[in-house]
Amino acid sequence: MKGIFLFGGKLRLFREWSKLIGFSRAVKLFFSEGGLLSFTPFLGTLLGTILFLQGCQGLTFTEESKGELKLMFGYEYFTKAVVREFPDSNSFILSIKSSTGTVIYNGTYGERPANLELNAGSYDVSICSRLFVTPEFDAACYSDSKTVIIQSGKVYLLALTCRQSNVGLRLSFTPEFMARFAGYKPEVADSKGTLEYPFNETRFAYLNPGTISIILKEVLPAESTDTSEVIPILDRVVTARDMLTINLHANPEDSTKSAGIIIDTTSNWVFEYIVIGDGGDGATKESAFTVDQLAQNIGKTGVWVTGYIVGGDLTTTKISFEAPFGSDTNMAIAASPTVRDRTKCVSVAIPTGTIRDLLGLSANPTNLGKKVYLKGTIVAAYQGITGLNPINAAQF
Repeated sequence: MKGIFLFGGKLRLFREWSKLIGFSRAVKLFFSEGGLLSFTPFLGTLLGTILFLQGCQGLTFTEESKGELKLMFGYEYFTKAVVREFPDSNSFILSIKSSTGTVIYNGTYGERPANLELNAGSYDVSICSRLFVTPEFDAACYSDSKTVIIQSGKVYLLALTCRQSNVGLRLSFTPEFMARFAGYKPEVADSKGTLEYPFNETRFAYLNPGTISIILKEVLPAESTDTSEVIPILDRVVTARDMLTINLHANPEDSTKSAGIIIDTTSNWVFEYIVIGDGGDGATKESAFTVDQLAQNIGKTGVWVTGYIVGGDLTTTKISFEAPFGSDTNMAIAASPTVRDRTKCVSVAIPTGTIRDLLGLSANPTNLGKKVYLKGTIVAAYQGITGLNPINAAQF
């Protein structure tokens, strides 16, 4: 009987420890204090009593320093002209790490524990549709990451919204381009690596956001020790979710290997038209100079120039890129309808009469973003930047 009374005292002490320091720590302390050695005959009774008490409402021993994390999954999916299926969310890779870097969970979203009980503290939660590091084909990646603070005894509901986190790039090549550069292979690159893009490839290559490059690399015989010639085509800063389609065309009247860029359309899905060669000579509308060629052709008169109308109300220090516009006397054109950098624009003086009636942005705000052909004189500076002044013809 004495042993039983001593056991009862130990049990009461155990319950008090549980309230103060938690159930699991109390078990460790109980056993370290000789409870297991001194009361082995009563161990079965102890365990049975504990199980009984855990089943009684109001007497459950819990780890009071824990909170619970519940996850909600959603996604934002933008598409234009291209239809793709969003990946199965259950196959996404979920990672939960404590602020000290301890991995709490690393596995698929579908196989995560039903109840995520975590000690109070800070946790980094990330999810992604695939592990994406270096450029590769057909590898759209959707991801999200958040930091949460778990508090004792509370439930935290975390919404994960996955968006595309990399960049899609698709190249196409005209027969003229492939004929001229038959001895080269195209490559695309980002800060993490390089990917060869064959002339007959039709898939999107996916790259990391930031600066991306397109080059042509000379193909040398296997036994050659020479260094391959590299022709740079394009360097561009891109952001997550950008989807670019770029068509490369070789000017049949030019045999050099210089590059000019004309952008046809732009949005979250971007389509570009790139001409390899001198571009036009400005003699006709069909061979109009591009915006990028004007700096090398200052002083030429009666030449055609083409670009996109991007703004108006020019002064010597600024351009207004959004309607409404207060004046019809001038406008800015650029190589792309999305250019918002003054240094990449060309200023245009608009004379009175039918040309101003056609082009003036105050009277014709819908002209913003349109491609236009202008005939006039290229000057070193009008309103502080390279310009056209005067112009004597204009067509859309």
